Amino acid sequence: MTETEAVLFDAYGTVLDVGTYHRDITKHVVQQSNTLFGIITSVEEFNAFWSEEFECAFRDVIAYCGEFRNMRDLYGISARNVFQRYGISVPDAYVEGLNGIFKKMLDEAVTILPNVKKTLEILCTNGCRLGMVSNGDTEELSAHLNGVSDLFDVIVTSEELEVYKPHSRLFDEAIRKMGVLRDATAFVGDTITSDVLGAKKAGLTAIWYNKKKRIPKPEIRPDFEIRDMAEILEIVELSRSGPDHT
Repeated sequence: MTETEAVLFDAYGTVLDVGTYHRDITKHVVQQSNTLFGIITSVEEFNAFWSEEFECAFRDVIAYCGEFRNMRDLYGISARNVFQRYGISVPDAYVEGLNGIFKKMLDEAVTILPNVKKTLEILCTNGCRLGMVSNGDTEELSAHLNGVSDLFDVIVTSEELEVYKPHSRLFDEAIRKMGVLRDATAFVGDTITSDVLGAKKAGLTAIWYNKKKRIPKPEIRPDFEIRDMAEILEIVELSRSGPDHT
């Protein structure tokens, strides 16, 4: 790896920790659907259906099947489709209300873990430029980065460019705006398909932040795999020390 000039980061799940957000919103919907519609289901079943419907809606956007939908829209669309599995047709107003609740719960759940913030600050102090490439929605992300947004030279979102990772256009735009060399730029993300694959397709050094110890995909190989954000400092130092570093 060429001496690292810049490090780009994914947002949610990487820089931003969302805790038990996804389970919490599923639990809320299950409780509410039982009260309003008499749907008897478990959190696990509803969550499995929701994950399937979300991935389906997400893939449709990636494949350019229809107009671009931001992340907040996709949550609503996929939730509506789960209700249809239970034979319930919910009105637009109900979906909009749910999305408002989801947003409020995300606002309350998002945190920046101390070790992550410290790593970002150390990188900046040592002259490494930082950027962010996120599938998140622009306004929400801006609010959630309160306290660390000044550390990033550029923040590029899918909502802004109307494409999702792993599309290389997002990474290309970040590199263009920062004016850095592609082969001197690393990308850190927690998702193997969106983040690692996207970074590799864009010609960046791909660092998989695998803190949940997920099983890797043999066909997608990151250049580095880390469990703790501070390990990035070692990777950057290795690149700056040259090939003879041991």
